[in-house]
This record gives sequence, C-alpha cells and structure tokens, in this order.
Amino acid sequence: MIVKVIVERNDNGNYQAVPEIDEKIGFFGMGKTVFAAMDDLRNSYEEAKSMEPSLAEMEFECEYDTASFLQMFKGRMNLADLQNITGISRKQLNHYVTGYRRPSPKTVRRIQDGIRKFAEELGRITLV
Repeated sequence: MIVKVIVERNDNGNYQAVPEIDEKIGFFGMGKTVFAAMDDLRNSYEEAKSMEPSLAEMEFECEYDTASFLQMFKGRMNLADLQNITGISRKQLNHYVTGYRRPSPKTVRRIQDGIRKFAEELGRITLV
C-alpha cells in the first residue's frame, strides 16, 4: 500500500512527517532534519507493526512544504543554483528555509515548475 506522507517544517524549526492513513494506530515522525523525521517515521511504523501485526505493509510517498524541500536538498543544491533555476533570489529562498517567511502559493508553483523544468532538461542529457 502506498501512503502519502506530508513533510513540513513546524513552528519550532523541527520537521514532521505525517502519513495520511485511516488506520487505528497512528504514527508519525519528528526530527531536526527532513531525513531524521523520515527515519523516525519508519521507526514509528515498525513499532506500530509490532503492536498490530495486521497493519498493512506500507511504502511512503512524500509531499514536501517548501522549507522541507529546501532543507532536504541544501547539501546537493545551493541557493544560488536554485536562484538560477527558479528566478527567485537567494535571500528570499533563505527566508523560506529558515521559516522567517512562507512562500505564497504562486511562489511555490514557481519553485516547483523551475525544478521540474530543470529535471526534464537533465533527463534529456546523454553523455558520450
């Protein structure tokens, strides 16, 4: 069973990973990073399975808020790179990473569209 997980930066600066399920046993993940929150989610799921063996096997498919996405990829892509891809200034992107500001829905679409366009360009590359 594929379960959608919402990964968000909360108000205290930590990250939470909350699955959207209708099961009786609830579980979620928390951590100082997106990766820590996802690890905690997987551990919580394993604990829930040990308490309720009939709990379905689950694969997690994540949706990220902007701050979580930026935090997750900051070791692979810096804000200058993302500025080039999206056209949004590094300063503004940094406000989203730190939680100082939240992007508008229009800005979220701009970031998402820029990243998807870049991913499509990468997908068309052939190395010889």
